[in-house]
Amino acid sequence: MVSVLDRKLLRDIRALRGQVVTIALLIGAGVAVLVMSVSSFLSLRGAQQAFYAESHFAEAYAEVERAPRTLLARIAEIPGVALAEGRVTGEARVDWPGAEVPVAGRVLSLPVGGEQPALNRLRLLAGRLPEPTRHDEAVIHAAFAEARGVRPGDEIAVILNGRRERFRITGIAHSPEFVFTSRPGNPLPDDRGFVVLWANEDAVARAFDMQGAFDQVVLTLAPGASEPAVIAELDRLLLPWGGRGAYGRRDQPSHRFLEDELAEQRTLAVTVPLVFFGIAAFLLNVVLGRMVEAQREQVAALKALGYPSFPIALHYAKFVAMICLLGSALGVAAGAWMGAGMLGNYRPFFRFPELPYLLPAWLPLLAAAASFAVALLGVLAALRRILRLPAAEGLRPARPAAFGGRVLGGVGRRLGARAKIPLRGLLGRPLRTLLTVLGIALAVPMVVLGLFWWDAMDSMVELQFDRIERGDAFVALTDPRPSRAVREMARLPGVLAAEGQRIVPVRLRAAQRSRLLALTGLPEGAALRVPRDVDLRPVPIPRHGIALSRRLAERLGVREGDTVQVEVLEGARRVHDLPVAALVEDIIGFTALMEIGALNRLMREDDLVSHVALRVDPLAAEALWQRLAERPRVAATNVKAVWLRVFDEVIAGLVLTSAVTLTGFGVIIAVGVVYNSARVALQERGWEMASLRVLGFTRREVSRILLAELALAVLVAVPLGLVLAQWFVGLILGARDNESFDVPAVISTATFATAALVVLGAALASALVVRRRIDRLDLIAALKARD
Repeated sequence: MVSVLDRKLLRDIRALRGQVVTIALLIGAGVAVLVMSVSSFLSLRGAQQAFYAESHFAEAYAEVERAPRTLLARIAEIPGVALAEGRVTGEARVDWPGAEVPVAGRVLSLPVGGEQPALNRLRLLAGRLPEPTRHDEAVIHAAFAEARGVRPGDEIAVILNGRRERFRITGIAHSPEFVFTSRPGNPLPDDRGFVVLWANEDAVARAFDMQGAFDQVVLTLAPGASEPAVIAELDRLLLPWGGRGAYGRRDQPSHRFLEDELAEQRTLAVTVPLVFFGIAAFLLNVVLGRMVEAQREQVAALKALGYPSFPIALHYAKFVAMICLLGSALGVAAGAWMGAGMLGNYRPFFRFPELPYLLPAWLPLLAAAASFAVALLGVLAALRRILRLPAAEGLRPARPAAFGGRVLGGVGRRLGARAKIPLRGLLGRPLRTLLTVLGIALAVPMVVLGLFWWDAMDSMVELQFDRIERGDAFVALTDPRPSRAVREMARLPGVLAAEGQRIVPVRLRAAQRSRLLALTGLPEGAALRVPRDVDLRPVPIPRHGIALSRRLAERLGVREGDTVQVEVLEGARRVHDLPVAALVEDIIGFTALMEIGALNRLMREDDLVSHVALRVDPLAAEALWQRLAERPRVAATNVKAVWLRVFDEVIAGLVLTSAVTLTGFGVIIAVGVVYNSARVALQERGWEMASLRVLGFTRREVSRILLAELALAVLVAVPLGLVLAQWFVGLILGARDNESFDVPAVISTATFATAALVVLGAALASALVVRRRIDRLDLIAALKARD
């Protein structure tokens, strides 16, 4: 049998269906963000863990100039080492017909006998491994194969160690080492410009003159082993053979980039839903609280009829549960759809054999429970106030808002009735007005959070590639060459300017903190790479000491004037203590700089360069790239225009998804707050509106009085929302922990203006809907004596 309160529940839902839907959409937005963020994180993490376990991904790496294979037995005996495997690796250049720029590559050896390696095993998508006796067969990475349309049986021409080799592709594979693949020096994947090949050990060793030797060892650790201790012992063993510094999995490039993204997703999966549910709790407190306040007489009547407080509270809990059920259903469906879409945007970044979308059963239940708890908090405070009222007092109309000389002084007495009524509604209940204004204001940051990424990306590109990296191309040499190589490149047709750089791998230490990175030597007065400080002013290359990026200095815990230990991981592996002479800004990765002459002296070598930055005549660029591809000492050519194009192609999808999603949520918040505020105001003041109509006010005049109150709240809320937007952006970016990119908290005037217009548009649309309801106001029903 349906109780009286249950019938009232159904009647309320039917009568308030517009408000029920908008509140459900508000709850659904919070649920959708939670489901989208957490499910995409769990999907990425699940794919990573499954692929790493299946392929026996190595836990430590070490590179060496040349070490005999007999040394592997001693490495395997290091305490804590479970399994060690040596291999030969090398840089490659692919002669690909029609390529816009030379295709860079890397080749790795497979074990003798044509078997899978013990560590970092390949996941074959098509074809087979090379035959043990064939030196002209290779497996190719799936990313390049997909981008270039390579199939088993195709041939590919590769330049290894200055010699041209041809390989027949026998298989297409994924590797845990190259879940994220990029050209050397590029922070984004370029599937068309970078290729990874695996060939038999004999073929690779012959190409690089490494017969009976290895230049890289990969290993796994025994349970409970100390990674620092294993790495230290591994460095000691490899030092006589030109060891370049062992490192753990966290410094492996592909894994580091993936972990950065997972750390960011984990942060966003916590912070963004918390922000949304915090906003939702606040808004629901405003909206549902006012809705319950509007029914104070009904609650009082129920108490007068003998209903205890608990059934009445349960009635409103059921009302909230119905709204939450609708909102959660919409939110879970939308969140799953958006999560799957976000995962699709990650596929060009991270190459897993499978990247299934995971939506565990507990996540929708958690989201629904969180939404119910948030919504219930929104209604309990108001319900508690009403339930504590004596029935006789609750049956009387609420006391009119205080307004008059105490609020506006003499100005209030001089105002006309049309001005006094909306001002009374706003200033007579300052707390409710403040909550409504703040609720509308919170819609602005949601729109800004979606749109500001375009501003951040534009700022990153402008800083990194217009102000810092001023060259058009960056040429990596196969090995350090005398500085006359720069003059030779400068004489090539189409080259307008050339500057040499010396880049060496180093380990920086400060107290207990350390970091592996590349130390770059720049010529004094360099024009093609100009370091800049936090105010974007050029920073002179220090002749004495080292310049660190601000983010790197923070990671190491040092400031300008402090000393860092620099261990060179090349040549004699010397260690030096250098002062931090300057701090510079960077966007991509971490930066450490020295004057090139000082770096050469530090290395105790002649005037050498390993990289050359070029400024190029655009009309001669294509011919120049081909000339560089033919030079045997050129390992790779990174072209700024190509990098920017890849940046746009890869980043655009992620930014667009974020912009559309968060803008949509901002609209939902704006509509939910504005529409419900106006509807509750109409419900509270229906008697007043009807009285004014009877006294001769027109529909337009009555609407103007009520909507003027709403308009004033919106006009105050939008500027406040713009201030909150800057704070929210800084809060979320401050929670990021990403070494690959430093996203600046830059918000353009256009983004602020767009967010303001979106919220104003949502408020206007809500106002028009409420205006129609005012026009349809039943005067007789509104003027009836209260039961």
